[in-house]
Order: sequence, then C-alpha cells, then structure tokens
Amino acid sequence: MTEGPNHFLPIDSDQDLETAAVIGAAAVQKLIADRNHLRMELGASRAAQEDLKRQLAVLHQRYVELGKAILSQLQQFDATMREAIGENEANGDAAGPKRQFDGNGVPLDAAKPSGANRHSYGKAPLPVEP
Repeated sequence: MTEGPNHFLPIDSDQDLETAAVIGAAAVQKLIADRNHLRMELGASRAAQEDLKRQLAVLHQRYVELGKAILSQLQQFDATMREAIGENEANGDAAGPKRQFDGNGVPLDAAKPSGANRHSYGKAPLPVEP
C-alpha cells in the first residue's frame, strides 16, 4: 500500500484535539445543511415536475376538445354544403359546379385545342431530361 501525503496536523495537546474536533463538527454540520438543502430542492423540483405534468394533461385535454369541436363544425359545414348542392340539383338549377379538369388533372377546355390558340395539353408529355 502506498502512502500519500499526510494532510493532518500532529496533535500535541488537548487544546489541539479540541480545536480539531470543533473544526470537524463544523464540517459535518455544513455537510448536513448542504444535504438538507439539496433534499428540499429535490422535493421542490419533483413538485414542480408533477404540477407541469398536470398542466400538460389539462392542455392536452383542451387540445383534444378543440379538435373535436373544429371537426364537428367542419362536419356541419359539409352537411350544409351537401344539402345546399342537393337542393340546387332538385330545383333544376345547374348540376353543381362545372368540371374544369379531367381525371388526370388536365383542363377540360385545353384537352381539345382549337383555333390559333393551340397548346400542348392532351399531347404526349415532354421528355424529362436528367
């Protein structure tokens, strides 16, 4: 076993022993106070974390409720729009909005070009160069 440097002062008298005991007791008291302080901070931190979890749960619940409310309103809007379109068709009005694109997304009026204003719609697509 190797001996390290000895940092202890030699005790020559009872007075030195008493002084060392007082210094040691003060150091122990400081350690206990630091430990107690850290315990209190840990308890406060845990309480704050639990409070934050509760707040997040409430916020999440509000978010879900808001989403449900928006979805409900969108469904009501959709039903109203479908009703309005259905009434227009039943009354002999225009059969809904005029289709402007075919199933491939090509404009219907451009699929059959006429006159001097001919476009390449409806023709084979241009080759893509790398």
